[in-house]
Amino acid sequence: MLEKIEYSFPRNKESKEFFELLFALFESLENATVFGENEICFSSDLKPKTIFKLEDNITDLQLNIGNKKYLDWLNRKSQYRKMACEVRKLAMKDVANKLAGHVVRVDHTGINFPASLYSEEEWQDLLKYFSGMSNVYAYPTGEPWPFLIPATQQENENEITNFEILREPRFELVYDKFTEVVAIQIDIETDLSKPEVEALFPKNEGIYFKDLGDFFKSIYLDYNENVDIRLDIRFQTVHDDFESGEWFVKEGKRM
Repeated sequence: MLEKIEYSFPRNKESKEFFELLFALFESLENATVFGENEICFSSDLKPKTIFKLEDNITDLQLNIGNKKYLDWLNRKSQYRKMACEVRKLAMKDVANKLAGHVVRVDHTGINFPASLYSEEEWQDLLKYFSGMSNVYAYPTGEPWPFLIPATQQENENEITNFEILREPRFELVYDKFTEVVAIQIDIETDLSKPEVEALFPKNEGIYFKDLGDFFKSIYLDYNENVDIRLDIRFQTVHDDFESGEWFVKEGKRM
């Protein structure tokens, strides 16, 4: 069973600033453990756990999912820089100040893999790897956005039937035909209403995705030009079958 999803960042100026943002937003969360200035881990009795860490001996981002051939998958670059929507990138310190004290939980993290950089065969190979190691479900409405739902060993061998708990952080994979830039997404639940988020991040700061504007607003962090880091700021909500995983298990198809 997959033990962890680990985002490893090189120890440079941009990454240090990013980790200062992570610590400011997440260190007080119940399921978050901070290790010095180098690592933050989200864990529970379910697997995989999600880890962000700084490392000394790497020069590029790495994705550690227990298979060496995927370590450098986040570092493919196009000669073009085409995003789904050109959007202003925000300074991480400013974002941390605006959201301080308002983050309730990390709902999920994920990666958008541009179809222009990753072949359909590679995409299917990645899904096969994840589905052989964890509970992965097709997105129920048909988009290429499968979700990995944290589970116990028994649930991995059989099926998830307990929907009384929040399955967090989940992990989303996106096969993205609208961008040529790899993106890391971090979906955070806040105690803010939509108007309150709009007041903090007005029209020129962030975007809404089609049909999802009632749930969250997305902002992009000023990290670097080769990888986008996106925060999906989820509005205050009552938890439902999305957070418990029930919607995926009952309406999606396990891969």
